[in-house]
Amino acid sequence: MRRIINDGELAVDRRRDPEGNYIVVMKVKDYENVKDKVNELGLTVELASDLVLIKSKSWSRVSRLINYARSRGIRVRES
Repeated sequence: MRRIINDGELAVDRRRDPEGNYIVVMKVKDYENVKDKVNELGLTVELASDLVLIKSKSWSRVSRLINYARSRGIRVRES
């Protein structure tokens, strides 16, 4: 997934990475808004400079995170 991630935006791809994970990408400041839900869902988090990569093998958990992010005013870009 090669895209520019803007503030207030989350990017997610329905295709899995080679390890079988769905990946959600967002800025660190947007991650702070959904951090509690990420922890509640038990998702894996990796920091990469000013971006946060959230990984999960379950699309259902990613979908719940997406809905929560939308309710917090974060735009979601799906591909």
